[in-house]
Amino acid sequence: MSNSVEDLQMLRLIRAFQKLTDQGTRRTVLLYVEDQVQKQQAEGPVECSTKSSPGTGSSTTVDS
Repeated sequence: MSNSVEDLQMLRLIRAFQKLTDQGTRRTVLLYVEDQVQKQQAEGPVECSTKSSPGTGSSTTVDS
């Protein structure tokens, strides 16, 4: 994945997280992301993954 795509995805994640107002939801999202990082580190380096995590792929952003 190119750096510009990764940068865009990182910005989307940050903006979406900033819009979460419920502290429980924020905590759930944070714990999910940290869990995914631990799983990825345990698996070792991944060159190309065809698996999609929940919520990835073509999506629409929700701006309120």
